[in-house]
Amino acid sequence: MTETALTDRWVAVTRACAQINQAAERVLSERHGLCASAFEIMDVMAHADGWIRAGELSSRASRSQPQVSRLLAQMVGAGYAERKPCTSDRRGFDVRLTPSGRELFSQSVVTMETVLREVAENSAEVRDVMGLTVTRE
Repeated sequence: MTETALTDRWVAVTRACAQINQAAERVLSERHGLCASAFEIMDVMAHADGWIRAGELSSRASRSQPQVSRLLAQMVGAGYAERKPCTSDRRGFDVRLTPSGRELFSQSVVTMETVLREVAENSAEVRDVMGLTVTRE
């Protein structure tokens, strides 16, 4: 047991996040060919109003610039995102989801909702951290 309640809470959050991420990685990969990082980047793009600076994605998502660049290149190659030179800074790029990227993201959101419900249902730690209660149907 740790010394402080704050540290105990941090450990609980870390464990709950690990449980969620493990389940998300497995299911997103199986059903949609996505990793959790790609899902998060798509989430940022889906909530952006049109084009967004590629460099801004790493600050809005919890991912490093190299990881964002690599995942963007994969998404562009797969046809899920498009990019164009930034009009205000020729060194950068603007990106956005394509219609097929929006469709894939929409489907993966449904999957994530299911994953989150299942993980929360099976883990008191996750329910506690997320502030949820189990509802049986």
